[in-house]
Amino acid sequence: MVFPPLGLWWLWSVLEQSGHDVSFIDMSEHNLKPEDVPHGFDVYMVSGTSPQGREIRKLGREFQRRGVPAVLGGPHATNYPRNSRKYYPLVVRREGEQAVLKAISHIQSGGALECLSDQEVAGSTNGDGAALGKYQRGIIEEPFIDDLGLIPIPNRSYAHHYHYFLADEKENSHRATTMFTSRGCPKRCDFCDSPNLWSRAVRNTPMPRLIEEFQQIRELGFGAIQFYDDILPINPRRMKEICGHLKTFGLFWRCFCRVDIITKHGGRDYLQFMHDHGLREVLIGAESGSQKILDNVHKETTVEQNAQVLQWCDEVGIRCKLSFIIGLPGETRESLEQTRLFLRKHLIETPRRLRHKVDLCSYIPMVGTPIYKAAMRKKGARAETDEEFDDYGYHPGENFADFDLQWNVDAALMDNFFYEPESLDGGPRPDELFYKGKLGAVQQIVSTSHLSREELKKARDEMEAEIRAAGFAY
Repeated sequence: MVFPPLGLWWLWSVLEQSGHDVSFIDMSEHNLKPEDVPHGFDVYMVSGTSPQGREIRKLGREFQRRGVPAVLGGPHATNYPRNSRKYYPLVVRREGEQAVLKAISHIQSGGALECLSDQEVAGSTNGDGAALGKYQRGIIEEPFIDDLGLIPIPNRSYAHHYHYFLADEKENSHRATTMFTSRGCPKRCDFCDSPNLWSRAVRNTPMPRLIEEFQQIRELGFGAIQFYDDILPINPRRMKEICGHLKTFGLFWRCFCRVDIITKHGGRDYLQFMHDHGLREVLIGAESGSQKILDNVHKETTVEQNAQVLQWCDEVGIRCKLSFIIGLPGETRESLEQTRLFLRKHLIETPRRLRHKVDLCSYIPMVGTPIYKAAMRKKGARAETDEEFDDYGYHPGENFADFDLQWNVDAALMDNFFYEPESLDGGPRPDELFYKGKLGAVQQIVSTSHLSREELKKARDEMEAEIRAAGFAY
C-alpha cells in the first residue's frame, strides 16, 4: 500500500464516464484471499504484474467457480496472454482505456466467455486452428491512444489509503501520490520492457489535462508527486512549462531520469532549475560501474555521466536513488569489481550533503525485453505470429549471440514459472524471486560465460552488505 495501481484508476474514470457503477478493491490492503473478494458484481476486472502471477491465477479460478465474467489486464497479461487465457475468458493487452469498453460490450452482448484448457494452450501455438481461434477470441488489444487528452484523469478518490511520503531538503515529509505526464520511451535498453508495454513513441498528455490533474492532487491534500514517466525531463521546453505549474500548485516531486538526458540539456543548471521548481529526488538507472556492461545492453550512458550527475545532484540538493543490476550480459569478475569500486568511490568514501539511496537488483530476463525476445528467436521457440514475442521493443537484426547470458528458460521464465507452485532449485516460490526481502534471500537465475548463478548471487549479497553497512537505504 505504497504506490497505487494508477492504471486501474484510469479505467475507473473511463467506466464511470460511460455510465457504469464501479467499485475498487486493493487486495493487499486487507490481505484478502480470492474467496474474500465481495460478491454481487456483474464483471470483475483484474490487473497485476508478473510477481503477482500466482495470485492472478487464483483470482481467475475463483471467478470461474462463481460463474461470473472476469477480465485480466496489465503488464503480466501483456507478456503472458496465452497462459492467462487458461484463467480468464477475456485478456486485455497493453493500454486498457479503449479495450476495457470493448470488453464490457462483448460481455453485454452475450459473446462467448471461454477459458482455454492446457491442451488448447499448447494447440494454439502448434498449428491447431480451432485452438488458435478460440484463444484469439478472448484477446483484446486496441491501438495506442495518440491523443492522451481524450482520457479522463484517474479517479484518485481512494488515494489516501496509500502511504508514500517525499522528504524535502529539511527532511520534512510531504504526502505524495503518483502521476504520468507521458507514455512511451525512445531508448533501447535491452533489459527493459517498457517499450513493449507503451511503444517507443513518446505520447504527451496535453498541458490543460495535466493542470486539471495537478489541481485534483492538490485539492485531495497531497503535497508531492512521484512521476512515473520513463524519462520525465526528456523535453526541456515541456519540462519548464510543467515546472511552472508545479510551482504554482506548490508541489514537491520525484521522477525517473537518465544521466545522458541531464547532461545533454544543461547538466547542473537543468537540475538546479528543476530543484527550484520542487524536484527533491530522482531515480537514476546507473546499472553498472563497467562501461563495457553499459555498452553491452545499449544503455547509451557512461560511467562518468553517472558519477557527474550524482555529484551535481548532491551540490544542488536533489537526493539520488541509484539502481544497479547484477548479472547483465557479459558480467565478469572485473565488471563486478568496477561496480563495487564505483559504489565505494562515489558513495561510501565520498562525503555527501544528502542521504542518497542504492538499489542492487538481480537481473531477471522479462518476456517483453529485447534480450528475452532475441533468446527465443535463437531457440526457434514460438511462431513469429505469437503475441508473446512480437516486435514491440525488439531491434531488427539483434541476435542472442550479442548477449553473453544464459538461463534455464523452461525452469525459470516460461509461463508455468509464474503460475504454478513449484519452487526453483528448492529456493523460494517463483513470485518471491522478484522481491529483495532480507539480505541473502535474493535469487539469481542467470549466468554468464564467466560467472555462475552462485557466483553472481554471492557478489550481489556482498555488495548489498557493504552498502547497507555504510548506511545507504533502498
